[in-house]
Amino acid sequence: MDAIDRRQNLKILATTGAAMLTGACFRPSMSNAVNDPIAIIGAGVAGLSAARHLIAQGHRPIIVEARNRIGGRIHTSRLWPDLPVDLGASWIHGTKNNPITALAKAAGMASVATSYDSAKLHIDPALAAIGVKDRATRWVEGVVTKAISYADHADVDIALHAAVDHVSPPGGRTKAQQAQLAFHLSSNFEQEYGGSIDRLSAQTIEESEEFGGLDVLFPSGYDALCHHLAQGIDIRLNQQLVAVDWGNGHADLLFSDHSRLRARRVIITVPLGVLKADRIRFNPALPDEKRAAITRLDMGLLNKHFLRFERVFWPPQFDWHEFIHDTPGDWAQWVSLAKINDTPVLLGFSGADTARALETKDDKAIIGDAADALRTMFGSATPAPVAAQITRWSQDAFTYGAYSFNAVNSTPQDRQALARPVGAMAFAGEAASARYPGTVHGAWLSGREAAQAILTETGHPNPQER
Repeated sequence: MDAIDRRQNLKILATTGAAMLTGACFRPSMSNAVNDPIAIIGAGVAGLSAARHLIAQGHRPIIVEARNRIGGRIHTSRLWPDLPVDLGASWIHGTKNNPITALAKAAGMASVATSYDSAKLHIDPALAAIGVKDRATRWVEGVVTKAISYADHADVDIALHAAVDHVSPPGGRTKAQQAQLAFHLSSNFEQEYGGSIDRLSAQTIEESEEFGGLDVLFPSGYDALCHHLAQGIDIRLNQQLVAVDWGNGHADLLFSDHSRLRARRVIITVPLGVLKADRIRFNPALPDEKRAAITRLDMGLLNKHFLRFERVFWPPQFDWHEFIHDTPGDWAQWVSLAKINDTPVLLGFSGADTARALETKDDKAIIGDAADALRTMFGSATPAPVAAQITRWSQDAFTYGAYSFNAVNSTPQDRQALARPVGAMAFAGEAASARYPGTVHGAWLSGREAAQAILTETGHPNPQER
């Protein structure tokens, strides 16, 4: 997004009125296609972005959202009055030239920076006894670099785990090295991308781009961004799309309550997990390249476990607390939220297969597992948590996961194929972003691109030009 576009968007955001959020059903009758609206499926960041771009061009789109709230995978809980908790997206990852930075500023959102360099490493005493003293960063990064280089020159794509084992056979590692390597793969890949190292593509997993600058989170909640962007948009809540008939030059949309809407164009922004689950019927079926892209890409999982205590008992000067122990992936990374008004909350992550296994347990068991890990990290006097908030994103029927990742045999071209308009439809969302998948800014840019694509395709960028 260049500076001119950004200023134009911010001007629009500052002058629009209150959002129109309703749960009303659509009228079942169909209107003339010439007068039908542009419909957007999903009120997450991609849908809001598409709507903002269309409004800037003089259109009046309708957003249809299955949930009873806007935001999608941006979801702020206010169960604890003194600390809004972001159960989904939490950070702007890289604030420099990131479009979300300007949008958050326009929304008046205060931010707090966190740094991966501000981290304290905790080592299980059992591993310390066999020689684990640190992360062995140089060695493990060297192994992963060699593994990716090997995969890049292979005739066929392979999983990251297989590539690592090829360049560093397990039999040649000490037990200490195995623990250090497993910690690195879990922390830097499975919890970064949400996919198992047995599924992550060694060839393409790191082909996304990044913005520079700080990583920041929002003490008042990320959902403030969505409510700001929603101003002035016609948003219909509690309307779950079940079918799209797109073969007649327009889109006839059918919802779970049997209501219908005819749109001259529709932008689909539902998560990849929903598309993979075939929750929406397309008539005719989607083109082969789009269905192949949906099959090859995969939906990752990253869950959050917020544990609240009566007091801050950990060193508050560190943003991150990392834990190397003999069960890779279990409670390896924690973020301290103490820098936000001295709030006694630790956020623990679980990703990929570890997260799926944890989701099968009840809250009490998960809290117990986490508390055991914290006692090993901080000592036997570590207090028990007094409250918790826990996510289970793979069980959410509107997402079936957290965000997409490049699985074995998938490529950035699959994301381009997913985004490519077909007939009366365009697709958007983080999964449709070849440059910035798995991010809020990727979703935002994808929404703008989808909106512009349908305007260019119709030849009517502004309704006043007809």
